[in-house]
Amino acid sequence: MLLFTGVFAVLPEAQAAENLLSLYQKALQYDAQYKAATANTEAEREEINKVRSLFLPRLQFGANVGHGATDRTTQTIAGSVESKLNYDIESYSLQLRQSLFNKENLASYRSAEANIKSKEALLLKENATLITRLAAAYFETLYAQEKISVIRSNIDAVTQQRDQAQRRYEHGEGTVTEINEAQAALELAEAELISTQNSLEVFKQSLSNITGVPVDSIAALNTDNLPGLAAESDSVEYWLDQAINNNPEIAAARLSFEAARQDVEKKRAGHYPTVDLVGVRSYSENDSNNTLGSSFDTTTIALQLNMPLFAGGFTSANVRQAIHRVDAAEEILNLRTRDIEANTKKFVNSIRSGLLSIQAYRQAVTASEIALEGTQKGFSAGTRTNIEVLNAQQKLYASRLELSRVQYILVNDIINLKQAAGMLNEAQLHSLNQFFAIN
Repeated sequence: MLLFTGVFAVLPEAQAAENLLSLYQKALQYDAQYKAATANTEAEREEINKVRSLFLPRLQFGANVGHGATDRTTQTIAGSVESKLNYDIESYSLQLRQSLFNKENLASYRSAEANIKSKEALLLKENATLITRLAAAYFETLYAQEKISVIRSNIDAVTQQRDQAQRRYEHGEGTVTEINEAQAALELAEAELISTQNSLEVFKQSLSNITGVPVDSIAALNTDNLPGLAAESDSVEYWLDQAINNNPEIAAARLSFEAARQDVEKKRAGHYPTVDLVGVRSYSENDSNNTLGSSFDTTTIALQLNMPLFAGGFTSANVRQAIHRVDAAEEILNLRTRDIEANTKKFVNSIRSGLLSIQAYRQAVTASEIALEGTQKGFSAGTRTNIEVLNAQQKLYASRLELSRVQYILVNDIINLKQAAGMLNEAQLHSLNQFFAIN
């Protein structure tokens, strides 16, 4: 398990800066993607209440109040006698129905349970994705800030080199070409500064889009301690085991597979009978021509059996369709598992190579600093040219930027590995927060 000890700096001048935890807490309340996932999960939770209602009694009340008029013709010995009847109609009924046996309802309940757990697992995945999106924008912002700092240092150094070339030329020791070379390098650096400043604003806007607040200052990364970042276990097998058991995306696919299996049982229930207990209390008055002047108060209790005999092959087709969906759900589970395994291996290997790259680039920066110092002395002594000094400066600043880049990639890879292993959550950010400046 990778340790984060010593990764992030608490800088005295950054006491008012935002950190990953504070921005994450704001993102929970603002990020549209996460809030939509939360709302969808809450909506899905209502499915269990809908299915549970199938096991509870159902009470229904009915009423019919009206007026009737009948023209009646009666045959007598004397002939036909016609009469007109006007009467009020009134009837009420109260029915209570309780399901005693319904295999479809039971399968529906189990399927709904699996579906809800699947949605809850996907919400955990969405929460981890929110953290990775936030972290990516956060470290892109930090890298852009550091790149601006490096470019400004480069501009200062190139400006000094140009001024030195100008003085050498004025004393008859240099050439116009040396001045032009330095000026060209200076203008390129200034153009890169403008481009990076624009990129920084884009990255800050990305943070604002996730959190809903303007982001002006964020806590910095203490890169000095990154080589000390150790692995409690760098075993690929360890991380694969964590991913298989904890990754919410795999868990969701596994639960969707179970829901599909229960759906097969639900469709097969179409072949089974249902048994209900039905109780009815009714009252009617003048409800037909034959009952004029009569009222009825009736109570009935009965067991009602419904047995499907033939549905034209509809139920069998439903079962076959559900079985195919089980096969599809199983393949999706296999696909998710393979993807997560591949990502886990990728991030473990990337962290290993990242630690080695940091060590190599630190040595490259040190070597470039020594080389630049020697080249500058040679230039002052007349044994090195201006272009050689400029090239040495560019190598140094390129090495510094590359070192910075691989450091941020390393931290991002650690976060992504935690996500793949199903371990990335708010608790992880709390442990990271100690390395950030607290407001």
